Amino acid sequence: MRSVYPKRDFFLRQKKSTKPNLSVLLLIHLQLINIITGPDIILKFLGFRYDDVAEIGLGWFTFSINFLFILLGVFVLLNNKAKSLKLILEVKKIGFFLVLIFLSSFLVLENLFEQSLNLIFLTIGYSIKICSLIILFDKYNIEFSSILLKVLKILMIVMLVYLVIFFGNGFSTTLIGRYQSVFNQPNTLGQFSSLAIATLFSDRLFISRRNKKFNNYSFFFFLLTAIAFVIISQSFTNFLLIILIVLMYFFYVLKNKMLHVLLLISIALFSFFFFTNSKDLSFLSFSDVNVTSSNFNRDLTLTGRTQIWRDVLDKVQFDDKTLCGYGIGGFWGKTGAPSSKIDNALFAEIGQSHNGMIDLYTQYGLVGISLFVYILFTILKKLSKLKSNSAQVIFLNFFFVLFLFNNLVESSYLQPKNFLNIIFILNTIYILNPKYLLEFRKAILNAINISQS
Repeated sequence: MRSVYPKRDFFLRQKKSTKPNLSVLLLIHLQLINIITGPDIILKFLGFRYDDVAEIGLGWFTFSINFLFILLGVFVLLNNKAKSLKLILEVKKIGFFLVLIFLSSFLVLENLFEQSLNLIFLTIGYSIKICSLIILFDKYNIEFSSILLKVLKILMIVMLVYLVIFFGNGFSTTLIGRYQSVFNQPNTLGQFSSLAIATLFSDRLFISRRNKKFNNYSFFFFLLTAIAFVIISQSFTNFLLIILIVLMYFFYVLKNKMLHVLLLISIALFSFFFFTNSKDLSFLSFSDVNVTSSNFNRDLTLTGRTQIWRDVLDKVQFDDKTLCGYGIGGFWGKTGAPSSKIDNALFAEIGQSHNGMIDLYTQYGLVGISLFVYILFTILKKLSKLKSNSAQVIFLNFFFVLFLFNNLVESSYLQPKNFLNIIFILNTIYILNPKYLLEFRKAILNAINISQS
């Protein structure tokens, strides 16, 4: 390697001595915990059970915690000015979308402008957090997937402790009987559990490919814990996601081509069942699907989601907002918001379309959807070219399937408060930024491992 790539070898030897100290590792772990759970986890362990912290007058506390982590991110960026500037300049596609988000605020109705401005500040905040993490990962040769797995395990242990100490406080006050743990709602707990399961399986696949010894006790403990949280959260969507993740895992593990074909057929049938699990979808007529309302304790409208989709799309078309949308934070709200009539029709305050693409459509119109779909295809195209067996590449494959599928019935595309969106943007920067291509990172890590062994 030295004779062919002398400069790169010199670079590798220089990188070898760069190791994160305890303060850097602590910052990375705490930043990820803050991104996933938000500051509310502290209030939960103080005994509060309210879903909305604003109702108990502690909004200032959560704001202060978030602002502290943003300041830490700014400090990291300023301490690595050259790398920060290159990172910002090279991730142009993400930059274009940020410009679109900021400009869309001019489309927002006057009574919703404060809400829109708040979402813009949240977007700036998570962008700073993401960029600072990317800088630290690159500087210290840290694989994001391995750090994420540790953070998810820590959080699951914390959630088990919370389950024991504050059992009654962990249940939703609005969705009676459904458990939400330290999160703001049961579906968020389900998303966390699905992410944990996908990360566990991707890590297991990576270790099996490297022919290394795997700790089955730890794997099954955290796997069963995550599944238990999905069950008590009663999040049917994430129960389906677990099945999809398991199918993906066996697709990678099995070598027989015929079994690959059978698994692909299984995934196709699984997707078909999901899409057609409603007799009320106006754009699909599968009323003869043999599924009853008692299946998984859910109805054939995906718990009312199909009605929401139709009402939202009709409202956008009626207001002639198909091209540019209502702007960031300009659709969902209380009195006076465009969504108020939809809320009244369903006798409940919804807050989202329960579909990622539809919520993109309401905020940024066809312009936003076109740009987002272009970015998605760019990601998938580059991801398909990464033939690496690195832990990060395997995790990316699992994550993107989970993320895309979850957004069929939940909304996290470009939602600044949703941790899946932040992880998506972080992974997108890994793929779109040529400076941080995973193949090159894998070469660095492999060379360091060889030199240290």
